[in-house]
Amino acid sequence: MKGYIQGQTIILIEPLPENLREGDEVDVSIAIKPEKTYPFPTFQLGVKDEYLNREKIYEED
Repeated sequence: MKGYIQGQTIILIEPLPENLREGDEVDVSIAIKPEKTYPFPTFQLGVKDEYLNREKIYEED
């Protein structure tokens, strides 16, 4: 089954099988889904802290 984590809760995306009823015991296994890989090189984009400084952005030359 697939789902995602929100806080300390696991939210299921797919409905539970119909043969399960309330009170049934189940085994749960959790695996982290690997990040997608692309067929081309990628890199993280970032913003330098100095470019977030309002005085630096609007200073006159």
